[in-house]
Amino acid sequence: MPGSSMVLTEEVRELALREGAVLFGIASVDRFQGAPRGHHPAEIVRGARAVITFAIPLVEQAADWEELFTDSEIVGPDIRKKILQDYLYTEVNYNFINARLDQIAHRLAVFLQARGYRSMLFPATFGPAYREYHDMMPGWMGLFSQRHAAVRAGLGEFGLNNVVVSPQYGPRVRFNSVITQAPLTASPLLQEKVCLGTDCGLCVEMCGGQALSLMRSFDECAVWLNPVSRTDMPLCRKMRREVFCYGRCLQVCPVGRHTSPEA
Repeated sequence: MPGSSMVLTEEVRELALREGAVLFGIASVDRFQGAPRGHHPAEIVRGARAVITFAIPLVEQAADWEELFTDSEIVGPDIRKKILQDYLYTEVNYNFINARLDQIAHRLAVFLQARGYRSMLFPATFGPAYREYHDMMPGWMGLFSQRHAAVRAGLGEFGLNNVVVSPQYGPRVRFNSVITQAPLTASPLLQEKVCLGTDCGLCVEMCGGQALSLMRSFDECAVWLNPVSRTDMPLCRKMRREVFCYGRCLQVCPVGRHTSPEA
């Protein structure tokens, strides 16, 4: 086995960043208490010690796709929203990023495997393969929760939009993870709130399909390590095809914005 935990942790971090990750964190497996039976990291990889999570931010201009080509001579008003949502936004801020995240996860898993540590990754939820299987899963859940892994790696907290809100990029970021037996050093959990909570609430208010609902009670002042809202995924998917609101709950969040849509 290689040297110290800190040395190996730094090697893994440098590899992830070199391969294209922008955010990086590690959670010890004891942070996953309460995971659904069979989905705790130590039940997926026997002897697992850590979960590596990393992220790539979205392109903000593509996230603001509803503001684009409003006076185009080529893209008419009858097709504009469908083309911008289903092609431009979906490719730039979903498929491109997910493909890269999968590549990084595979690179990390093979790197650790070569050093004697069993490791497991999960493909991002996109593309034809995912569409074929997701109807089989209750609530269209994934095999492993990247959101919970990101929060437990200290990369953000759950927001009212039911996705992870990071300090650096708000919710406009996508994650992937690797479960490993490697003895890596855990990152600190987030200590200060990121989501603006019900004082803002734009993600809930602006949800085109009204697919977000808040849980009955939660501590407004706490860092939300678990969801405080629910997403009706069948309704969300149905309404994005009818009212073209895909990504709006990410776009309207003011946290972590680097550019203004009006600039």
